[in-house]
Amino acid sequence: MSAEVLSTLMARSIALTPKAELAGKKVSYKVFWTTMAFWTDLDISGYHENAPLIADKLMSEKYWDKHGSVQNNKFTCEDFALRILCEYAAGKGLPVKLKSGVRTYRNMENYSPAEHDRYASNMYGFSEMVMLTYGAPDVQKAGENTLHLASPESLLPGDILAQALDRPGDVAHHVQVVVAADDTRIDIRQGNTSGWSTRPNTTFQRMIGSNMADPQNDGYAGMPIEKGFYEKNMAAWDYHNLTKGSMNKDFLKVFQLYRWNFMEFNK
Repeated sequence: MSAEVLSTLMARSIALTPKAELAGKKVSYKVFWTTMAFWTDLDISGYHENAPLIADKLMSEKYWDKHGSVQNNKFTCEDFALRILCEYAAGKGLPVKLKSGVRTYRNMENYSPAEHDRYASNMYGFSEMVMLTYGAPDVQKAGENTLHLASPESLLPGDILAQALDRPGDVAHHVQVVVAADDTRIDIRQGNTSGWSTRPNTTFQRMIGSNMADPQNDGYAGMPIEKGFYEKNMAAWDYHNLTKGSMNKDFLKVFQLYRWNFMEFNK
C-alpha cells in the first residue's frame, strides 16, 4: 500500500485526537479485505471486462454447505449484483462503500462486535453482511451507490437493470446484471427470490427464526442464477428468460439503468 493511499485512509476513517491528549486513541478495525489502491478508469474498465467471467464462475462453481451437502450458488437478485462487485473489488484490493436503509458499509470499518462478529474477515463475510439489509431499492440511490444511465446504448457488462417502472412510486423490486450488450441484444444474468418475499410474510418468517434476506440463514430466499436476454424489435426490447422458457414483449421499458458509482467508493 502506498503512503498516499494509507494517509488518505487514515484521514478519512479515524478521528484525530486533540494535540493536548498525549495518550492517543486506540482504534480497532474490521478488515474484510485491505484497500490497496483506489478506483481509476482502468479499474472500472477491468470491472466491465471481468463481470461476465465472474457471473459465469458463480453459475458453475459448487461448494459444501454447513450441513456437508454439495450446493450451487443461490442468490436473490440484488445479492447476485453485489457479489459480482465484491469479487472483483476484493481481488484487486479496491474499496467498496455501499449504503442501505440501515447504514453505510465499507470493506474496512471501525470494529463493532454486534455488527461484525458473525461475519468472516473476507470477501464472503462482507458480502453476507451487506446482503442482509441491501435491497433492490438501494440500487436506485443514484449519486451514492450507483449512477443513472440514460439509455440502453450506454450499457456495459456489469451494469444493472432495476425493474421499477411497473410499481407505484417507481420503487425497484428486482434487478438484473448485464453480461453483454450491443445495438440489438442485451444478455443478462439474475438471481431471484423463492416464496412470498414481501410483508407480512417476511415479518412472520423472522418471528419463527427464518430470515429470507440473510444468506447465513436456512430460510434464505436466493435461487440459482438465471440466464436471459433482450432482443431489439423495432423500438421495443423483448425479454427472453432462457432458464424458464418465458418471454415478455417490450419489457425493458419497466427498468431503470444503473452503473456502480465506483469513484464514490474511494471517498
